Amino acid sequence: MAKVTVKEHGMGVSIRREGKRVFIEIDMIGKLTHEDYMVMIPMVEKALKEAKGLEVDLLVDMSAFKGWDELKAIIDDAKFGFKHINDFDKLAVVGKKKWEEIATKTWSLFTKAKVKFFKDRAKALAWLLKDA
Repeated sequence: MAKVTVKEHGMGVSIRREGKRVFIEIDMIGKLTHEDYMVMIPMVEKALKEAKGLEVDLLVDMSAFKGWDELKAIIDDAKFGFKHINDFDKLAVVGKKKWEEIATKTWSLFTKAKVKFFKDRAKALAWLLKDA
């Protein structure tokens, strides 16, 4: 039997509403492609449109992220980020790499959101849910 190799990549998106808060979680998995962004972006933008007047918090889990498969995906990421730079009240980023932590701290300079980097997902969730 031939060995099958699976190239796992994509973004898992979870959107929950509790009272006057919307919680969006994006799990970045493997090497992301332009097509991955074309699936994720409409989902998150629809949630943001419907959440007008509500507090919106975002958790981005980069623990399984391995980069981008193509330049177009990097551009998609940047365009999405700048378009929605002030749409979130709190942003927690979970990752393992130093560059992810530096990028998170740099991003915090450009947004009104409270932004924090975590190496532990449970601590990130606790921070997001504090004062909820």
